[in-house]
Amino acid sequence: MTSFLIVIERAENNYSAYCLDDVACIATGDTIDETLQLMQEAIALWVEYTLEEGGEIPEPKSLQYHLHSGELELSPDDILTHVTVNVPELA
Repeated sequence: MTSFLIVIERAENNYSAYCLDDVACIATGDTIDETLQLMQEAIALWVEYTLEEGGEIPEPKSLQYHLHSGELELSPDDILTHVTVNVPELA
């Protein structure tokens, strides 16, 4: 199992999530829990597809890396959390 760092943002009527690593996924949901679940499913599907197509899954970067990179801009309402998915090549 591999853990990917994601950000969940509050929008006007829902929540959205994106991965901080080079994972081409986003998810939206009505609640934080739904958004988290949908993001986990999206990343799992992306991993499956990428491996089937012969692509490589990036090694997730640490929280410290993202905090010190200068690229991470969080608002006070953002939630920083992890989702865990099975990535055979990184497990």
